[in-house]
Amino acid sequence: MNEMEEFLNFGAVIKIRRSYDDELFKFIELMKSVGFLKKYAEQFEKNCCFDKEFDEFSEDVFWHYVELNKGNKNDTCIEFQWSKGFTWGDRKDYLNYDSEMKILNIDELIRACNKEDLFKMNYKYTNFENELQDKESASELDSFLDFYEWSITKYPDGKYNIKDEQCNTFDFEENTTLNKIIDRVYFRMFDYFTDEEDIEDLMKDDSEYVKKKYESYMKVGEKLHLLDKENKKHYMEWFQEIWQENKEQNSIEINNDI
Repeated sequence: MNEMEEFLNFGAVIKIRRSYDDELFKFIELMKSVGFLKKYAEQFEKNCCFDKEFDEFSEDVFWHYVELNKGNKNDTCIEFQWSKGFTWGDRKDYLNYDSEMKILNIDELIRACNKEDLFKMNYKYTNFENELQDKESASELDSFLDFYEWSITKYPDGKYNIKDEQCNTFDFEENTTLNKIIDRVYFRMFDYFTDEEDIEDLMKDDSEYVKKKYESYMKVGEKLHLLDKENKKHYMEWFQEIWQENKEQNSIEINNDI
């Protein structure tokens, strides 16, 4: 008996966490895709997860009902009963009922239903070292991926996506080309450097480090044909500005010492 069969025969229930990776939405979409369960899933969505004012699916509506029933505000479990359709309850109550009951997560149920392609789960991990001939540029981009906790996923049809490992979400709504992945990672890397790193302190401590990093990023952008005239101008003006500010600041500090 696989996980899907256990779920349908009350040998297992599905744990849904609040505001985590759209688990409730995924569950409903999964159930809609499983033939005979479609009508039950649509009924559950309409009765428990639908905002009538905005005429749309809403997790907040569902969790409001959970709270009204004095359920756990952070996570709940959903089961399927042939006589009632989909119902929910606290995990501890299910385990008190049957200590050996299996608590599945949504990913386990997706795999049991063979619906990985519906949720971008039919991938293998890769990296730029595997995908690019320019190993020097690949190393720079892969280092940023590790730091930023992003991964590259590759699919059987030759398309790619970026997975945020912290949030378990995908950066692109639809899988895309390697060129778009490279573009996205490169400009996120450079923008993080210019906008989110504490450049002022870095310049004080080691201006040569900042200079080398800037030059390395510019080199990668040029080698991969990512920088047009506008990009080059923007980054060059940014670097010249912070470099000049650092020189002036250091000059003031020296004069004050005198």
